Amino acid sequence: MLRAPAISLVAVGAALLGGCADLMQRSTIAPEWFQAKAVEVKGEGYPEFKDIPTAEGVKGALAQWEAEAEDLRKEAAEVETQIANAPPALTEEEIRAKAAQWRAEVDGTAAPPQGAQP
Repeated sequence: MLRAPAISLVAVGAALLGGCADLMQRSTIAPEWFQAKAVEVKGEGYPEFKDIPTAEGVKGALAQWEAEAEDLRKEAAEVETQIANAPPALTEEEIRAKAAQWRAEVDGTAAPPQGAQP
């Protein structure tokens, strides 16, 4: 008894879902990016291998790229020498001593500099 209505209900549901899928393909409401993504997912729109340019026409620019690379190497060497010649960083004890000195100066309890007369 319940078999016939269940079968008809499944058939109607399948028909409605098929209609929704067809509607999305023909939809003019979908944004442009959706249409482009649908083409990409289907595997359409990719260039053929024969249409991909080769590197043969780029040989003249190779010297320019080599010169640019050499300039970047020189700049990198300059930066590395600047880093090597930089004074060493303060140790943790020196940082704490400097912070204590600044705190004392702000509080007004700073000790007079060494060698100063009161």
